[in-house]
Amino acid sequence: MNQIARTFILIGLVVVILLALHFLPKLSIGENELRRVNVLSDVLPEVYQNDEDLNFIPAVPEPPKPIITERTIQPSNDGDTISHPSRQTASTEQPHGQEQTDSTQANPTVVNGQTDGVTPILDYSEGQAGGMSHFYHQLASVQQLGRPVRVAYYGDSFIEGDIFTADLRELLQTQFGGNGVGWVDCASQVSGFRQTVGHTYSGIKEYEVVKRPFSAANQGIAQRYFTAAQGARISYKGSRVRKHLAQWDKSTFYLRSENGLTLKTTLNGDTTVVDTVPGSPNLQTVERKADSTAFSSISYNFSNIGGGTLLYGVALEPFHGVVVDNFSMRGSAGYTLSQIPAATLAQFAALRPYDLIVVHFGLNVANSNQSNYSSYTKNMGQAIAHLRQAYPQASILVVSMPDRDQRSASGLRTMKGVEALIAYQQIMASDLKVSFFNLFEAMGGRESMKDLVERGLANKDYTHINFAGGKYLAKILFESLMAGYHSYGY
Repeated sequence: MNQIARTFILIGLVVVILLALHFLPKLSIGENELRRVNVLSDVLPEVYQNDEDLNFIPAVPEPPKPIITERTIQPSNDGDTISHPSRQTASTEQPHGQEQTDSTQANPTVVNGQTDGVTPILDYSEGQAGGMSHFYHQLASVQQLGRPVRVAYYGDSFIEGDIFTADLRELLQTQFGGNGVGWVDCASQVSGFRQTVGHTYSGIKEYEVVKRPFSAANQGIAQRYFTAAQGARISYKGSRVRKHLAQWDKSTFYLRSENGLTLKTTLNGDTTVVDTVPGSPNLQTVERKADSTAFSSISYNFSNIGGGTLLYGVALEPFHGVVVDNFSMRGSAGYTLSQIPAATLAQFAALRPYDLIVVHFGLNVANSNQSNYSSYTKNMGQAIAHLRQAYPQASILVVSMPDRDQRSASGLRTMKGVEALIAYQQIMASDLKVSFFNLFEAMGGRESMKDLVERGLANKDYTHINFAGGKYLAKILFESLMAGYHSYGY
């Protein structure tokens, strides 16, 4: 049998299996109903009876009342004075079981000092830890911190390849200073797609939470870990596709080696340093700081690798300013963040403190046949609480899932279940007393993804944005962040 015939037979078998899977009975995990396999889902229309089919969503909490700010002066640790506001907030919640017919009705004109035309960040912290005040204060004190203000941005394939986060990073670094792309994994299936850093590697094996095999006990802060063969090599090079990425001030390699290894580091292609990394059961770092010349490239070679060696990633960042770490995970619903060992998170928190942690998931959760996401938000809430335990002072921002469209009898429409999930995400943020940003509303609400596709800002799967769309949406979030920042009197 020739290869062409085998190919067609294989394709036929795959189609038959997928069709058979389509006729399986509906399956559920807890309250979450699994999607039915449908090989024609992109061409068959979704059935909508009328607009009311989209409107059955739980009532979201009342927006928190505006924050009252007044500038005060307190001495900093080094004797200088730092201005910051005192804060008071109040929040009233509606019963969660009520329904409303249009989620946009809850969008206020002025909330938390933000003005009309900017989608507000809703801060449910009542002035306590977990709200936005810590991040805003760190931004205002950026030159006195002795380290960069760090943002950890967790998300799914919506931010894969540094889409969206690349532009948010650029805007923050332009405003507050800083350089470098931040965290980069040791290996990545999208290294050729990601534009914001040159990244090559050999002899590196990747393990990530959404694939098997995987050991939850071995994972790092990005829900991945890597092993290296003798002679393995990793190289990073600055990029000019965005401002501030061509060079950086400091490189920090994060790893754990129970029996040690030898690490040869080459800086800017001409300076080589050899480190003998001792054995340790704890998180370790190998750090290089630039002197008169900033780094534009760095490479690592591994030898004498002892047993129990796990690699995590490298941070390319500034001495001062802002850096945004992209922690994307294709196919993730987000709640696996709770599986990162508490001891590992605590060690990362000590060595790499974050000032703002963003959790941005939903594409792998929304289901056109589901409207109750209480089970999911319970699990996601546990993941956020897990992060808060390691970073008790950090600001936490829940970013809602974006619009996602499907074909229907009346054309492309927002997938049923999207607005319900977003409402549950907002309820979750309120219950946890953290902050919430409704990206769905900020990008235009229903069928806004269709609009982005027509404008060349999103892909024709009507789910994912492209780099141009990332730039467009990052500016929207940045403006909301800056409106909140200025509302504190900064």
